[in-house]
Amino acid sequence: MKKKINVRYITGILILSGILFLFFTGCEKDDPPPSEEIMARDYLYNLMNDWYLWYDKMPDVDKSQYDTPEELLEAMKYLPKDIYSYIMSKQEFDLKMIEGKYIGHGFSWGIDDNGNARIIFIFKDSPLYDEGVRRGWIINNVNGTVITEENWSSIFGDNTVGYENTIEFITPADSTVSITTAKKEIQKNSVLYYDTLHINGTVTAHMVFEEFMQPSTEEFTEVFSFFNSTGATEMILDLRYNPGGFMNIATLLASFITGENTNGEVFTKLIYNDKKSDENSSALFEKQTNSLNLNRIIILTTGGTASASEALINGLEPHIDVVTIGETTYGKPVGMKVFQYEDYVFLPITFRIANSKNESDYYDGIQPDALCNDDFTRAFDNREEACFKEAIYYIENGSFSGTKGRKIKAHEEKVSYIELLEKRAI
Repeated sequence: MKKKINVRYITGILILSGILFLFFTGCEKDDPPPSEEIMARDYLYNLMNDWYLWYDKMPDVDKSQYDTPEELLEAMKYLPKDIYSYIMSKQEFDLKMIEGKYIGHGFSWGIDDNGNARIIFIFKDSPLYDEGVRRGWIINNVNGTVITEENWSSIFGDNTVGYENTIEFITPADSTVSITTAKKEIQKNSVLYYDTLHINGTVTAHMVFEEFMQPSTEEFTEVFSFFNSTGATEMILDLRYNPGGFMNIATLLASFITGENTNGEVFTKLIYNDKKSDENSSALFEKQTNSLNLNRIIILTTGGTASASEALINGLEPHIDVVTIGETTYGKPVGMKVFQYEDYVFLPITFRIANSKNESDYYDGIQPDALCNDDFTRAFDNREEACFKEAIYYIENGSFSGTKGRKIKAHEEKVSYIELLEKRAI
């Protein structure tokens, strides 16, 4: 029996292809063929033993005791370290990871320090964006029900096209707006906001970046052309809501930032297990047409800053001055090669991500240079927004303000990576 297998690659997604031959012996003529689930389970078992970064630390399992690849993956993970590996359907992977789309209302929300549910960001393709809804708006209720700890995960209903909710907002002007809106296929824009600031007689580029995805390439072309035309010599990069994505996009962004200052130098290294050491590779900086050639960058972070975002911070640090402001990042110094079997897409951890100095051990996250609470009560361009304000202060003074916020606890409830991805936007 012959099965075609497609193999892809994420947090630096490399496209490969291959053929898997499965042979069955000793079967009677009337024996039913194995189900797709069982064949996928067996495929996962083999690849975990071959490609998994921690293959030599996995539990010894009998694959026949598990009915699905999902069950087997959970049994084979190297715990507690591996909270990252997961499985998706091919349709979901292509929609979310390749095309940058999902089904929903098109916004992210959170609870502020006063217990109010607020919009954190909103995609331009959201019907609510056209209604004027923006970051900082309070969600007063959904279909007449106030959001609570008990209902927050279900209050917006099923993620199906056409599912309607009536959402009552309170605007920054303290007026109440009620909007009935239906869920749809949302095309995400990875650059949520960009502008420039004039500080100390110089121009500072400011970009809020939500995900390293393939459509980001075209967005970078527009954004950095604008930055370059203004003569920007500083940059504030907001990665607070960026859980990662494609490493080739991270390399591209790094190259736009540093330009000729690092052209041809090593940005990151992907290091596999000893069985697959021939797969080890380095990503190099490559100057772009509108590179800014910066010697310093200020990056805003939270516990949702993960994977390729952390690799960007870690990869830039040996080359330019990287100043981080916010909260400790998520802690994911590893990535996945993506394997497809029929309708299954497997994303096991297969390599660690190091910088040019071979530094990569930030499983507990990257500590910020200055602690700052995420302030989504204000717009991205509001100079009183806490972390943005601290970044401006640093550019003006070359030091931090010393302002103390509430105590920030790093990773008090660190969730699995797939949970981090799923809770970003609804």
